[in-house]
Amino acid sequence: MKSTTKHMIISTIGCALTLVIFLAFYSKLPESIPVHFDSAGNANSYWPRDIVVFGIPEACVLLNLLAGFYLKKQEDKAPFMFYIMPVVAVIAAVVMIFLGLK
Repeated sequence: MKSTTKHMIISTIGCALTLVIFLAFYSKLPESIPVHFDSAGNANSYWPRDIVVFGIPEACVLLNLLAGFYLKKQEDKAPFMFYIMPVVAVIAAVVMIFLGLK
């Protein structure tokens, strides 16, 4: 297996594993999770729990695959670039859970 393909598969699995993080907190999250705040810090936009729990990992996997296919075409790529999206996915999961539990 080519190195770029291996990095792409591992990073995609990393993005998909954020679903496990969300499912661990699923029962503790409210039905609506705040996703946008005004300048005073008050929540003014909410997403349904199921959209957050299942949609964010799915979006991260899709974005990771798009970035991975783009990186496969590049000649001067560094392996760490394949793992930027999984890190962003984990940070997004932690932030969304924090906002939901707050």
